[in-house]
Amino acid sequence: MCGIWAFLGLNAGNYVVKLAPWLIHRGQEGVSFVCHVDGSLVRLSDVSTISSTLCLGHARYSTSGPYGVELQPIVLGNDFALVFNGTISNYVELISKLRDFGIGIRTNYDALVLAHYMRELLSRRGIDDGISELFHTLRGGYSIIAIWRDSLIVIRDPWGIRPLVIGSDGNGIAIASESAALEALGMTWREVEPGKALALHGSGREHWVEGPRVRRAYCALEYIYFLRPDSHFNGISVYDARRKLGMVLAHKEGNHDIDIVTPVPETARIAAEAYAEGIGKPIHELIIKNRYVGRSFIKPPRERSVNMYNVIRDIVKGRSISLVDDSIIRGDTFRKVLPRFRRSGTRAIHVRVSSPPIRYPCFMGMDFPTRRELVAHGRSIDEVRGYLGADSLVYLTVDELMDSIGTTELCTACFTGNYPFTINIDESEKAFSGDRVWESQAL
Repeated sequence: MCGIWAFLGLNAGNYVVKLAPWLIHRGQEGVSFVCHVDGSLVRLSDVSTISSTLCLGHARYSTSGPYGVELQPIVLGNDFALVFNGTISNYVELISKLRDFGIGIRTNYDALVLAHYMRELLSRRGIDDGISELFHTLRGGYSIIAIWRDSLIVIRDPWGIRPLVIGSDGNGIAIASESAALEALGMTWREVEPGKALALHGSGREHWVEGPRVRRAYCALEYIYFLRPDSHFNGISVYDARRKLGMVLAHKEGNHDIDIVTPVPETARIAAEAYAEGIGKPIHELIIKNRYVGRSFIKPPRERSVNMYNVIRDIVKGRSISLVDDSIIRGDTFRKVLPRFRRSGTRAIHVRVSSPPIRYPCFMGMDFPTRRELVAHGRSIDEVRGYLGADSLVYLTVDELMDSIGTTELCTACFTGNYPFTINIDESEKAFSGDRVWESQAL
């Protein structure tokens, strides 16, 4: 998962710098830019004073390749640059296709493979046929913004797994991962439809390229966790979806012995508020997060720290507390925070989760590519409860999730193991763990 954005128009450098803070929640490992300057592509960490009419921006959250390396935007030669959000699940297959083109590349970084493959298709087949071939050969969740010669190319995967929006304030055209980023800058916007690509040419001409028609599979975790609550995804308000998830959670059994509700910071707050309202209990911020350290889930493993949370001890003593979180991936937060509640004299700890158990890896943009790192894989709900150290544990079902969000066109692969396209889990785990194995073993 990453944040990507671009601006085509006067003062492009200034615009992409202003967009960056609104998308950095999607990637904390580094922010960088590339701009078209005097016929060359220049990659920089600050472009606010650059004189350019076309710039790309990228906030990195790595799902393949090494952690902590700021690798995007990827620039190839003087005619191609790319920023990309998602994961190309069949990148190993694309390496083989590149070999057939006479290009040898050895890497487990899918974005680099994608950049070489896309540039080669555009060089050989032109924009329309090249993009069409890209649509038919890529598997995964992806949104792409690329510079090709004098054109800006914008692509969203046919399944609609990853978000992408386009907008304007009258001074130029902006593209971003989330609608909230464009709204914040006073722009009107619309979503790029799944399976569509837009080519904006230097001459001012634009045209669309259509990809294959497949069943839509919008990422459920975008609604649950990743997107800003003031964004929209496929016409659905993220804020409304999270409130409905919390309200459904309130109607589950086992909520009678609760004195106080508290959200697990930060993204569970909206669901927790709706849940507390639904069961008629007060909500308090009892887990205090150090907000200066960013989002824990998207940090590289060695940077995920227990030290980012503290507990209000005076309030929890002798009380039965309900901790509401939006999801449980590895269980790290609860394994570290729950003992603090116990030491503070909490009478009972009830964990409520506004999503189903995550039991399968993601190969489409989230960084949990192995079953062994998932706390719910191979465990019953009661076994997860015992592992976390909670007195009770309640999840939503997949049907409740779909009803709350308001669509059945969701990718629920991480809950069910049913991927939008054929995936060999064993092979994919091997392809996407690679040099990350030692990192996961360090947890």
